[in-house]
Amino acid sequence: MDKRFKAFDPHQVLLLPPSLDDWLPEDRLARFVADLVDQSLDLSPILAGYTEKRGYPPYHPRLMVRLLIYGYTTGVRSSRAIQRKCVDDVAFRFLAADQAPDFRSIARFRRHLDALADLFLRSLHLAQKPGMVKMGRVALDGTKLEANASKHKAMSYGRLVDKEERIEAADKARRHAEDKERRRQARAGSSDEQAVTDVGEKAATTARPKPKAQANFTDPDSRIMKNSDGAYIQAYNAQAVVDEHHQVITAADVTTNACDALNYTPMLDQSHQNTGIHPEQALADAGYCSETNLEAARGRRVTCGTDTFMATGRLGHDEQVPPAPRGCIPKDATLKECMARKLRTKPGRKAYSRRKAIVEPVFWQIMTCQNGRRLLLRGEDGARGEWRLLAACHNFRKIFRHVGTAGLAAAIA
Repeated sequence: MDKRFKAFDPHQVLLLPPSLDDWLPEDRLARFVADLVDQSLDLSPILAGYTEKRGYPPYHPRLMVRLLIYGYTTGVRSSRAIQRKCVDDVAFRFLAADQAPDFRSIARFRRHLDALADLFLRSLHLAQKPGMVKMGRVALDGTKLEANASKHKAMSYGRLVDKEERIEAADKARRHAEDKERRRQARAGSSDEQAVTDVGEKAATTARPKPKAQANFTDPDSRIMKNSDGAYIQAYNAQAVVDEHHQVITAADVTTNACDALNYTPMLDQSHQNTGIHPEQALADAGYCSETNLEAARGRRVTCGTDTFMATGRLGHDEQVPPAPRGCIPKDATLKECMARKLRTKPGRKAYSRRKAIVEPVFWQIMTCQNGRRLLLRGEDGARGEWRLLAACHNFRKIFRHVGTAGLAAAIA
């Protein structure tokens, strides 16, 4: 054969040990994460938890945080997947310095998620330094995150009571004679004892939940909620406030209530607390429309200068927004009517048309690029910590795209 090829010998022994630093190009996200963890994050709260001197030495927290942040940024979130990547993927091997933590060590390290609670705030402050957060216009929205529990493990209170009643009925049939004698003796007791019994029964009856109220045996904090596609899932309601300029998340939280209306004021307050700036405009869909929120929106315009554009209802698929009525606003117009009229004006339609373009891509990027549709941790606190970690990693990705690995040092300084 006349054709010459480059030398290829899989069994060639290397004369010098390979360097992982040479294997990974300079402009990779893994280098950004490594510099971020080494130079910017305070790991002292995690280090303070390692007090036991006995036993085999654990993996260094800096290594584990590197893997956790990079995994949540790239969509590799499960402990077993991270373990495999530490063997198969050059970026993970670079971050782990060619070590391969087992999945149990990675899973146990997630208990330190509370110590990383300020990671989201750190990502937001890093985004503010290069001017990525303007707070001119923000959009507020919610999305349903699948809980780490099956909806088939949920049971309504009425069904639970019915099941208990059938068990009790079978038990009473077996011990009818004994129960009858016991009740006769109880009736013969003092009137004071009977009064105490009546009060206890009344309190128990008053404290009963509604028959359709459900609780999940796997994750009691989660609730059955209706998803955007109309399906009912065991979920949490994740909230986010997104800045228009670079789609940086300025506030993130999780609630167990499927209704978005309860989160208008708390989320905007959290956004101001995190950034120190009130937005000029706030956009919210019809899920936040309520008399309380409309009143709060009017107050925020006076006190904070935030002009809110809140949808008052949903339009049909082919339905067009009606034009704004001419003339002065009637004196007896309600807050909802005033807001609906405001959205029909040219400035109102122009501003509100930006809502989907600001917040919906952020949710889609978290669901797809970061594989964040389903939570791994259980309980409301665990869900909140994991959602804020996903939000922080989303911000880190935006910062990396904006400044690159070379600009991180300037952003940290």
